This record gives sequence, C-alpha cells and structure tokens, in this order.
Amino acid sequence: MKTLLRSALLGLAVAVAATSAPAQTLSTLRVTYVAAPFNVPSIVMRAKGYLDEAFKPLGIKIESPEITSGAHQMQALAAGEIHIASVLGGSSAILGRANGIDVKVIAAYSRSPKAFMILTRADGPADVKALKGKTVAGPKGTTLHQLLAAALAKNGMRLADIEHINMDLPAARAALIAGKVDAATLAGNNALAVEKAGGRALATGAGLIEPTTVIAVRGDLIDKRPDVVAAYLSAHRKALAFMKSNPDEALALAAAEQKIDLADARTMMTYYDFSLRFTDRDVANLAADQEFMVEAGMLKTRIDIGRDLIAPGAFKLD
Repeated sequence: MKTLLRSALLGLAVAVAATSAPAQTLSTLRVTYVAAPFNVPSIVMRAKGYLDEAFKPLGIKIESPEITSGAHQMQALAAGEIHIASVLGGSSAILGRANGIDVKVIAAYSRSPKAFMILTRADGPADVKALKGKTVAGPKGTTLHQLLAAALAKNGMRLADIEHINMDLPAARAALIAGKVDAATLAGNNALAVEKAGGRALATGAGLIEPTTVIAVRGDLIDKRPDVVAAYLSAHRKALAFMKSNPDEALALAAAEQKIDLADARTMMTYYDFSLRFTDRDVANLAADQEFMVEAGMLKTRIDIGRDLIAPGAFKLD
C-alpha cells in the first residue's frame, strides 16, 4: 500500500530534483520493481527479461530498485533517483503532482476493487454496522483507509465511530489473527492469509471504491526521451501478451514470486484488470480519490486530473 506524503516532504524532494541529470543523457534507466500485492505484469517482465530486451537497442542499462511505498517512489522520482514508477497508487501520484513534483501518468497499471477488504475473525463483528465502537487496524492515508470510510458511510457511520489504529499490512493482519483488534483493512496475500485462518470479509472495494494504480514517469522523460517511454510500454505490452497466451506459466511465476500456492494465485488473478489504456472512468476514480484526500485533510490544492496528471498518450494505448 502507498502511504501518502505530506507537503513539506514533497517540497524538499522538488528542491532536490532541480539538481538531477537531464533525461536526454540517459545511460541507465531506473525503474521500480513492485511485485506485491499481485502485480503479475511486473513479475513477468522481470522473469522474462523484457525490459533489458526493449532497452538494449537504445544502449540503456536497466536498474530495478524495489521501492514499494508510494511516498518513497514519489520522493525518488522528484530527486531523480528513479525515472519510472512502474506501479504507483493513484493517490500518491495526485499528491505528488499537487505539491509540485513533475510527474506524469503514462498508463493505467491495474484496477482491483475486490482485492481490498475489511476483514474480521470468524467470531468477529457480524457486519460493517457492528463495527461501531470497535477497533480496526490498517494503514491510514491509503486506498484501504478510503475503503473503510466509504463502507462506514454506506452504513450511516463515520471514522469517528470506530477506533482506527494505523498499522502496516503485516502488522494489521497479525493483530487481527491474534485477536488484538476487531477488524483490519487488508489486501492481497495478507487478506488471503486471514481468510485461510478462518476469517471473513465484511466488505470489499466492489461498489464502494475504484482503486487505480498507474505507471508514472518524470515529466522530462516524456518531453526529452519519448523513445524511452515507448520502449517501456512495449515491454509492458509484451508481458501482458505473455499473460494472455501463457496464463498457466504467468500464474506459476506470480505464485512463486509471492510465495503462495497456485490456487490462491488463480483466485487473486480474478480480482485484477491490467489493461493499460486510461479511460474517463479512471479519471473519475482518481478525482474521487482526490476528494477523499481533501476531506481527510491530506491535500489542500486540487489538480485537474485529466490535464495536469495524465499524459495525453495514456488515453490512446491499445
């Protein structure tokens, strides 16, 4: 999950960015590698060497730092430490752009409302309404935070009606299974682990939120090295084509990377839409994310999602 950056940290990152090397002199391209919660295209791209293959004709070497936090990816983009955030939460991209980071979204990565859940133990609260006065663990300032707020609102409640404890996913999962909290907001393998331990979902994102992860780059990469952007997208498309033509092998690669069994990988695959093209619905989903951040006091300055954040080419991808 992507923890949101505060404005002060982003301002510092922007200042650092001014000293970074210009995109046109690239000899090494740094692209984040984010496998969790179930980023199959990235797993396939690495396993099959598609990135190295795509950039060899350009004489560019690929480095793939594993930076999973959206906040840290934004800081690294601003500082010129990475060029492409391969899997970035839409909220992190919005917050970065609103606070002056030159970030542009070149494609959607995934949409996965069913992968985000509010879970409890078998003997836990019967439904979302029963969470009133209870303790819920999970990462604040994230898509899961937004899911919790939406689920409570649908049932006539607010976050103030529960005790919301800020925990990362493994800690929240462990606290729930140990009986230290009444419910937890979880995704991916952590949600599956609770269900395997006998837990159950009180709600998923379906019908409540439409979380969208994106592929984002430094803005100067689009302006000065469009060939690099094109090469990256070609490698990503190749991974998607492999997933379509070799679904069993792709699932096996993902299961091995995530250390889950094949049956769980097959279940998780049904939660995800990995199509690249950005749509008006995606823009609307990100606009809803932005409104949530404003209402929660995480963001003061709104941006025009379609104009300020999304590169025009993202709407034309096949």
